[in-house]
Amino acid sequence: MRLFPALALSATLALPAAVHAQAADPALPTLIEPGQTQAPSVYAARRAALMKAMGDGVAVIHAEGQDDSAGYRQSSDFLYLTGVEEKGAVLVLAPKERTYREFLYLPSRDPEAERVTGMRDPIDSALRAKYGFDKIYRSGGLLGGLIDMASRSPTLWQVTRPSAAAEPKDLELYGRVQRRVPGVAVKSLGWTLATMRARHDDAELAIMQRSIRITEEGFLAAWRAVRPGAAEGEVRAEAERVWRSRGSRRAAYDSIVGSGPNAAILHYARSERVMQDGELVLMDMGAEYAHYATDITRTVPVNGRFTAEQRMLYELVLKAQQAAFKLVKPGVTYEDLDAAARKVIDEAGYGDYFIHGLGHFVGLDVHDAGAYQKPLEAGMVVTIEPGIYIPGKSLGIRIEDEVLVTPTGARYLSTGLPRTADEIERWFAARGASGK
Repeated sequence: MRLFPALALSATLALPAAVHAQAADPALPTLIEPGQTQAPSVYAARRAALMKAMGDGVAVIHAEGQDDSAGYRQSSDFLYLTGVEEKGAVLVLAPKERTYREFLYLPSRDPEAERVTGMRDPIDSALRAKYGFDKIYRSGGLLGGLIDMASRSPTLWQVTRPSAAAEPKDLELYGRVQRRVPGVAVKSLGWTLATMRARHDDAELAIMQRSIRITEEGFLAAWRAVRPGAAEGEVRAEAERVWRSRGSRRAAYDSIVGSGPNAAILHYARSERVMQDGELVLMDMGAEYAHYATDITRTVPVNGRFTAEQRMLYELVLKAQQAAFKLVKPGVTYEDLDAAARKVIDEAGYGDYFIHGLGHFVGLDVHDAGAYQKPLEAGMVVTIEPGIYIPGKSLGIRIEDEVLVTPTGARYLSTGLPRTADEIERWFAARGASGK
């Protein structure tokens, strides 16, 4: 296996010193090119756990990734179970089969297309070892194989959570099987895979922590560009430049850098305004590293000092975040956290200006899989991001951090940036008025 050079960086990678006290970050696991972030045995164990939940029947999981400016990004359910980055791949799981219970189907090769897009691996022993599958076939045999397995174990499981945007590929395929094999039932596995993905093991947490450190370093580079007369786009570009230099292939989502009135627009993505003296600038940004996302928000004064009103509102948002954080532990629901933060802002008279939810799960996706209606469990990572947005005053404030649920409580993962108003002002004072 080839190590991905940009990902197999030493744990001594130069990163900014943390603002808040923290233990040493965990060492990264060995990362494998191109999209496999861990060894094949890790993905095999995940598949085994999913098949145990199925019990019988057959499940089909399609690769449904998307192309972007950085190339192809594999769909997260498929990547979580296989580590395979190929477009058009299909995973079949059949826990009641006698000998082989997992099958990987890959699209047929196209030599002409590969001259443009790059050469693909042949199906041979090297590929089977790389992906950890004994049985790899071309996708032309998918329907026939599925019909054969469904005849022996007549339940077809919907494993991935359906989207309202498009007809699920697995259900479309299952319909074709049902028309050929009477008596086959289609059932949903519910939130099983989503809950599995929401509980992160130590290796995943190490990758996520590195992603957060890279993001924090980008924030600090961006802050050095914050000054009256500078463009929002300059601030955004500095963060994203640093992420690329540290091994990130892409931002986890479209970076938000909004100053003055733009700070009150939740998903402002143009980053084209010139920042003015006396305003706040809200930065909601995150790098993706080895496919794992980061999501952090900070709001800072353009001139380095909060006005009295800005400070009062900033400290109110921070108080709301801290109220929610204090409740985080296994067994608590996300609704409990949201209610605690909202109570602080409501009681201060600004409830109408907190116009979004408190946060979300983070993992392979920035808004990651997870069952919000169920109690939190150790190993889950969530954001806590209260905010106040007052368009009439051209003002928006959001503070967002990633929090790990531990067996006994919680801890912040995003500890490398100033969080309080005093810490932010001290940082800008130390930077100096020149913004360098």
